[in-house]
Order: sequence, then structure tokens, then C-alpha cells
Amino acid sequence: MRPAIHVLEHVSRVAPLGIRFRDEATGAWINEGLRVSAFPVGQPSLRRESVVNRSGIHLLMNLPGLRDLEFGGEHAGDDVWWATLPSRRPYTVEVHDSLDRFLSCSFRAELPHRGLFSLDCVASPPSPLSPPAPSVPLFSAPTRQSAVPMAVVRAELWDTKAKAPASWALVEVTSTGGVTARGMTDERGRLALFFPYPAPVDFAPGSPVDASSLPPGPPLLEQTWQLQLRVHHDYRAPGTAPPDVCTTLSQPPAGVWADTGSPQALLEPTLRYGQELVLRTQDAPASRLWITPTGSPP
Repeated sequence: MRPAIHVLEHVSRVAPLGIRFRDEATGAWINEGLRVSAFPVGQPSLRRESVVNRSGIHLLMNLPGLRDLEFGGEHAGDDVWWATLPSRRPYTVEVHDSLDRFLSCSFRAELPHRGLFSLDCVASPPSPLSPPAPSVPLFSAPTRQSAVPMAVVRAELWDTKAKAPASWALVEVTSTGGVTARGMTDERGRLALFFPYPAPVDFAPGSPVDASSLPPGPPLLEQTWQLQLRVHHDYRAPGTAPPDVCTTLSQPPAGVWADTGSPQALLEPTLRYGQELVLRTQDAPASRLWITPTGSPP
């Protein structure tokens, strides 16, 4: 007969931060290949690396200044415990992809945070591919290769005012049906914006609802779609720290140059199935796509 077990005390531990990451292009969860760390704002030497559980959630623990809260006693993590917490503290979270699929990024979090973390600045415009659970988006790097057929827009953006690469610019592409995909340039202004192909065109826009008598649309390999492309950019000198996600998403609109005449609010290029769409300003040197932040002289 086994001896009775006497419980002396219950110890509960609360992770100050839990994050799931998703691919902005596909909406898929990203569970492997990420290096995630956090540190008190302005103190990168105190960073701590995350651990990943079986659900693909990155947990940040042993953070400077929060260890006593992690081991908050028997009732740590319950409603009363959360309601009586002292003021939360600001931390910087940095994300790097060791597989070169996604751009490095950073964001600020007030800790401890109850439940899975999400960024308020990502809520608008919502992506139709975004899963319902809280998450942080990751944007494609120019080195990314897709294993499945996807539309790809590539460009090398150049800030005509700063006379420098348009680092960390936000690019939005709206396709047929009003679905908007978002991408981000790297520190050299290079863009790779992946998104699912729009639905094939079966008959010409504006045709009657009953199109059974119309000839079928073109074969898939001959399908084309008109896009609307907009750029948002506020010049930031490239540095060693990865760009802040919310700062990137809140940049003002920029004019885009189809040619060397004058900037426009948007471009309307044509996407062809099976072909990468490479954008550049006509007659511009070095095959770059010129942009000019709003209010800046050409």
C-alpha cells in the first residue's frame, strides 16, 4: 500500500507574455524557425529568449522585474490576482526568422499580459486570412520562396525625397473583390508581397447575372487581374534594431511614380497568373520604383 501524499502547498506560475505568430500572406500559424526575445524598454542587454510550447505559443518568462509576479502564490493567475496587479511595465519584443521567410520586427508590450497577446494597431484593415485567435503578423522577406502557387508582387522602392531606399515601407495591394493584402519592404527597400490569387474570371465584369449562355472565361494560365497598389512611407534611417510593427502600419500615404513625370496616389498594374509582378518606374535608373511621401516635393 502506497503512503498517503500530503500536499504542503500549491505553486502556480504565470507566464507574463504568450504570443502566437501568423503568416500575413496565408494566415497560417508559424510554429518553427523563429527567435523571439523580450527586454525592458531601452535595456536590450537584459533580453530573455522565449520558449515554445507544443501549441506553437512563444512564452516569455524570467523577465527582469517580473519574476516575483510569475510566482505569485497559490492564486496566481486567477481573476482576483489579475485585478489587483500593480502597474504593468513596458517591454520590447523582437522577432527574427532563422529560415529567412519573414522580415525581422519588434513591438512593445505592457506586461504581464493576460491571455494571448495581439497588437491593437493590426485591427485595421482586417485581413480575410487572419485567424480569429489573437496573434502577431509576420511579413514576407524578399528571400522568401513559396511552395504553393501564390501571387507575388516584387519591387525595389526608392524614396525620392531622402534619396535613399524606402526602408520599412508599407505596401497595400487591393485585388478584384476588394480584398487587400499587405507587405513590407526590408532595410534596402526590397518588397516581396505574397497573396492568394484572386478568383478566376469566368466572364466579363458587368455581364448579366445569368451567364450560362456566355462563353467560358480564359484558361487559368491566361487569367489576368487589375490591381490597385498603394504605398505608405515615412523615412527612417536603417538601424540595427528591427522595425516596430505599429510604427510601420501607421505611416502616411506616399505618391508612387508610374513614370518619371509625377507621382500618383496609386498604381493599377496587371497581374498575370503564374508570373511574378515586378514593378518599377518607367525610365528610372536602376529599375527602382520611386515613391515620395505625402507633402514632400518631387
